[in-house]
Amino acid sequence: MNGRALTAPATVAILACSGLLAGASPAGATATVGPVAGMTFDLGPSPVGLPSNCPFPNDDANFLFTSGNGVNHESVNKNGGWGGETAEGSAVFYEDSTPIATGHLTIWGGGGGNARGQNEGGLTLSFVSATVTIHVHVHQTTNANGTPTANAGGVEVTCS
Repeated sequence: MNGRALTAPATVAILACSGLLAGASPAGATATVGPVAGMTFDLGPSPVGLPSNCPFPNDDANFLFTSGNGVNHESVNKNGGWGGETAEGSAVFYEDSTPIATGHLTIWGGGGGNARGQNEGGLTLSFVSATVTIHVHVHQTTNANGTPTANAGGVEVTCS
């Protein structure tokens, strides 16, 4: 996990979680724990816009972990596979390449699929600093035909 970039736009497309899950392996369970310093996460522009008191544009929101830890886990058996990743630590919030705030970033992501082709995935992101708070949550479930059967998400940005 060290040095790997997680990338996804701030839309329901995040839900594929392809950047968050490790590749499938034979039946069993694995977990990897490691530092996340240097790992980036590109969130993209806010789909809901920004409050008028935010002192930055609604451009490319991205984060750089400066310290912290992460865990990546997966479980695979004849019924399907499930996995996820959690990363947390100190981070810098950027708009494009301009640093905006330093705070604490936590990202939880994961998903899975069964042998019949049904899939689900989700992501939660929380960034808290003295001047900016960002919360994102998304989740999607698809049936065996690839048709979404559940789709939920939200973005909240607060500036002080």
